[in-house]
Amino acid sequence: MTQPAEIACPHPARATAMLLLPLLVAMALPNMARAADDAPDAGWALSGDLRAGYFVNETTSRAGAESTSESVNARLRAAIERQLDDRWRVRVRAAARLSDDQDGTSAYLRGYAPTRTGTSYGDVTLDEAYLAYAAPDDGLRFRVGRFQTGFTLAGVTGKALDRADSASLDVTWTDGIHLDLPLGQGWRGHAIVEHRPESGWTGTVRAPLDFSDGDGRASLLLAVENPEPLGRLIQRVVTVTWMPASMPQPMPGTRDDYGTIDAKVAAAWPLGDSDRKFVAGVEVGHAFGTPRGAQVGTGGGLAHADGLAWQVATSLYDIAPGHHLGLVHGRIGAGWLVSPDFRGNEWQTELRYQWRINPKTSMEARIRRRTEVRVPVGMESRVDDDAFIRVTHKF
Repeated sequence: MTQPAEIACPHPARATAMLLLPLLVAMALPNMARAADDAPDAGWALSGDLRAGYFVNETTSRAGAESTSESVNARLRAAIERQLDDRWRVRVRAAARLSDDQDGTSAYLRGYAPTRTGTSYGDVTLDEAYLAYAAPDDGLRFRVGRFQTGFTLAGVTGKALDRADSASLDVTWTDGIHLDLPLGQGWRGHAIVEHRPESGWTGTVRAPLDFSDGDGRASLLLAVENPEPLGRLIQRVVTVTWMPASMPQPMPGTRDDYGTIDAKVAAAWPLGDSDRKFVAGVEVGHAFGTPRGAQVGTGGGLAHADGLAWQVATSLYDIAPGHHLGLVHGRIGAGWLVSPDFRGNEWQTELRYQWRINPKTSMEARIRRRTEVRVPVGMESRVDDDAFIRVTHKF
């Protein structure tokens, strides 16, 4: 009996991108043409921000050796944006990471950053270059190109287990398509199809994830969120991430998919008749297809690394006008590999003070301790104590 011919079927993330891109382009062209003919010329708008601070870190290694480092670091970003009509706009932004001990300066435009947490100090590149559409009355929105994405937990510390481009002084980005549409009753749905390069990185990912396999170049994030208050609740978010063929296996030439599911919820309570309020939030995530213990250096041989991650954040706003205080505590399994704010296999506790000097300028100070959860037999947990004081100004 003749066997049926095999039909190659692309991965769902890649198939989604193939379907969405022609649709978005088809929608864009007639509207852009009408904008060019009919819309008044509003010109280009310039904006940007500068963040700079003093950072110090003390580390005790697994072997008990102690080391200290300190530096003055900064990030400068400048954007140019144009509203084509009441729905369409274009935006481009350049970003530079700077440090007093950087090794030269490098300006480039390419599809990847040189490190797993983004650009290096001394690098200058574009972290935004996109076309955006926004329907009236909070309807359909989408972006195509290079843009920033993030779903952070509400609070002074504003951290995320799964996605937050350009956290702190980092420079990262998302290359792809971001579809954002209303679902009703305050809920919005997000679909982000992201292209990841063969070499280098875009957003933060931890080892041993890599995208050198041809089937792993497109990843997918789906999310639903509702920022509208519901009683005391002020935030509800659920995200799912899928990265096909991105997890190398101990047997050479074999790979597994890697994925996560994550939920965030936060609530607020007013304190007295002033603007003072207390905010508490929790985020819990679980990773699937995690690496083996031997791959992440925690011991355990071929047993899969822990995929559970969580954080609890509390914030006190306006202890004095414009002065806020935040505390966050979390535990991140060694198999959780996608957070810009938390490293895998660590307990993390952070206290942060924030002073909103005016709408454009703020000052923050932080102290933080990170301690490893699991280590190979015979070793001690690595401990990192760090602190910073930094200023952010928008222009």
